[in-house]
Amino acid sequence: MQETMDMQGRLRVLLEDRDGRTVLDRTHPNRIVKTGRQLVAQLFAGVTGTPPSKVSHMGVGTGGDAATDDQAGLVAERARNPVVAPVYSEIVDGTGVKRIKVSLQTVFDFGEANGADPLREAGIFTAPSAGTLYNRVVFDPVTKANTFKLTLIWDIVF
Repeated sequence: MQETMDMQGRLRVLLEDRDGRTVLDRTHPNRIVKTGRQLVAQLFAGVTGTPPSKVSHMGVGTGGDAATDDQAGLVAERARNPVVAPVYSEIVDGTGVKRIKVSLQTVFDFGEANGADPLREAGIFTAPSAGTLYNRVVFDPVTKANTFKLTLIWDIVF
């Protein structure tokens, strides 16, 4: 039996109004970019000098270009917030292999990430600004105004 390490991620985008009603609930696959794969490799094997940082923030932006391996940031970042405590669980994939899923979440409250141009991209980063981009997803446009709260729930399977 040969096993592969195929990291996969999916982003759930939730938009709620001020009454707590869900007005949008979508799920999109993401692309783990080269800097993200390098980050995992360095965290696994260790590096000399300054060790890499863990992922800590999610950002959203208006860039609609397709995700590519060589991207190091969002195309047009609008806002970035810290992730809440990760949740870990064990899942079994379609081939019977036990995998580990980590779920990360952040909230862009009513007064955050608003603008006339719709949000179309999101990513996970290792810092509140700059930092290493782990992954990026492009999704159908979401117009974020102060009448909505946006929650991102990102599941990564290892």
